[in-house]
Amino acid sequence: MLDVTISWTAELFQHVVWLASQPIPTPSSSTEPPGADAFRTLLGWAVWGAFLCCVGGFIIIGARMGIQHKRGEGGNHMGSLVIVGFACVIIALAATIVTNISEVAK
Repeated sequence: MLDVTISWTAELFQHVVWLASQPIPTPSSSTEPPGADAFRTLLGWAVWGAFLCCVGGFIIIGARMGIQHKRGEGGNHMGSLVIVGFACVIIALAATIVTNISEVAK
């Protein structure tokens, strides 16, 4: 099982390195479609809303940790923190990728 995981991770890393080395295609005509500014505004609001949900997730996990500690119970807090932290990373990467693509298209 460990061999499969290690080989899968190595293959994934090779694909990521290959994708990162590829040039970003630029459109030949740099005219934006109508409503592109509204789309960027909506996307910005969505990113802020998603980050707000992540902050709320961290607050809820912290409250659960405190309550369960006071009761003398254990919990899977680190798993929850990793999931919410990973969600923050995905949101930041998605926002960065879309912003860079929209800047290239200008």
